[in-house]
Amino acid sequence: MATTFLTPPASQSNSNTSTDTDELSTPSKLTRPRLSQRKSSGTMIIPRDAPTEAPAQEFPPEDARAMSPRRSSEETDKMLVSARLSIERRAQDMQSGLAAIATQIETVSKNCESLDRQNQALQDAIGDMTRSLSRESLSSKK
Repeated sequence: MATTFLTPPASQSNSNTSTDTDELSTPSKLTRPRLSQRKSSGTMIIPRDAPTEAPAQEFPPEDARAMSPRRSSEETDKMLVSARLSIERRAQDMQSGLAAIATQIETVSKNCESLDRQNQALQDAIGDMTRSLSRESLSSKK
């Protein structure tokens, strides 16, 4: 469904001659879809006493729509127990992993403290050596 908009050319837009209005009003230039091509936009009227729910449909047993996804309470209890067990196992695994990480962090922090102490001792030793060398070089120059 195409709609055509007619605008006069720029050269004729300022002129108000009768030929312009005649050309615009010709039926060959204007195209509008016929009524038979348009769909009705009428409203759907439902009486007040009509049922508000759709009637239940019966399907043959081999139809997939007839299969109910509902489970019995025993099945749901089993699913609940298995889900709880799997969640508990996963939580225990995560807790043990967290404990292992905490132990590793403690070990690394102890190693870091030890290395800091050794680094300080080395810096002190290097400082003492440079001081003693500078004293020796000053005393030898005199």
